[in-house]
Amino acid sequence: MIKSYWKQTWALLWQNKLFGGLYLIGTALPVTMTMIVVMYFHLLTAPVYPELNRDRLYEVRAVKTYNADGVLIGGGYCSEAMVRQWFYPLRSAGKVTAIYTYNRNLNDWLQLADGKSELKVHTKYTDPNFFQVFDFDFVAGAPFSWSDLESARPCGVLSASMARRLFGTEQAVGKRFTMNYIDYTVTGVVRDASSLTPTSFAQIWLPYTHVPGYGNYQEIGSGGFTTVFRVQDEKQARQLQADVRDLVRRYNVLHADEKRLEVDCPMPVWKRNLVPGNMEVDLPAMIRFWGGLLLAFLIVPAVNLGGMISGRMDTRLPELGISRAFGAGRGYLLRRVVRENLLMTLAGGLLGLVLSWMLLGWGHDWIIGLFDTYGLMQVENEEMLVTPAMLFSPVLFLAAFLFCLLLNLASALIPAWRLIKEKTFAAQLSEENDKCFTYQVMI
Repeated sequence: MIKSYWKQTWALLWQNKLFGGLYLIGTALPVTMTMIVVMYFHLLTAPVYPELNRDRLYEVRAVKTYNADGVLIGGGYCSEAMVRQWFYPLRSAGKVTAIYTYNRNLNDWLQLADGKSELKVHTKYTDPNFFQVFDFDFVAGAPFSWSDLESARPCGVLSASMARRLFGTEQAVGKRFTMNYIDYTVTGVVRDASSLTPTSFAQIWLPYTHVPGYGNYQEIGSGGFTTVFRVQDEKQARQLQADVRDLVRRYNVLHADEKRLEVDCPMPVWKRNLVPGNMEVDLPAMIRFWGGLLLAFLIVPAVNLGGMISGRMDTRLPELGISRAFGAGRGYLLRRVVRENLLMTLAGGLLGLVLSWMLLGWGHDWIIGLFDTYGLMQVENEEMLVTPAMLFSPVLFLAAFLFCLLLNLASALIPAWRLIKEKTFAAQLSEENDKCFTYQVMI
């Protein structure tokens, strides 16, 4: 049955090449634009390597310090003392890692083997827990240890592409490289991450005790660290948020005569990926803006396609009249028109889905650059990694199908229903019936 419907639809398209081409393009383009937007936010918010548990990752970033008179005297990220005294021991925190964030674009330069060339690299200064909070695949070796962190041993973890670039192989454990004129030893090599996962992405990971100008900040307050927690479930996340608020409350009570702290409540990492720095996340406003944009992508082509279908229905009146003469009811004719347009819309939707994959696969640097106005996902000497696993998702495929279905219903059902319900249509069908009856009598 479906095969016969498809043959009939293909025959109609072949007979009306201009209409068919415009219909497919008019369906494919809005699907392409919509899927590009949806896929971009999917990359930022969905579980992708190495942030495979984004729904369980929470972070504390912004800290503000006020004096006793309520005047702001400092602001930034978490201090190391806050991380060590508050967050590491917190029972509800699950797994905790601290990432030096204050100056994330540190000018770290690799000195290459020729002794003359240098390569600017994207580094991340963190602790050994980082590789437990995030799901990195080690192709060789292991993370640096806590003793390496505390003793400031010059060692680190490389991405697989960086290891190949420096040593020609991923099996680089124990090899040495020079960065900022300091010799480091490779403890492990991990599979490449993408700069589309900004919380975890780097080319080299080092102990944060090697931050240039590092000092052990003993005072609770603002500093240079983002703290990321990996909780087990929403219950633990709520307990974590309550515990952090309680820590801040007790600190402010004890230091009421000196100063007061404001600390971000632990927030899901996927929300933080939507805005740069310490900007507040206005999720409802973002949903309204992007939801309105996607709705425009749907409505505008639906109106255009509806006009095309309405105009084409006039040329199909003889065909529909003959079907009516042989006993076809209005419901059958309506289902027939919608079914034909559904198949054409699905073909156009599939074409649009393939186009969106191709554009994001081959032109992702340019497309994502349009969204990433702050350049947080651009790496100077690294091509942005976008894998098929990051682009293809059953949820996205289902969303594309539902989008095509909605587009079909909006563009085909309304004009077909209006035409079939009109009295002029009934009169024209009657005229076609008379012609068919006369033809049968003459035979």
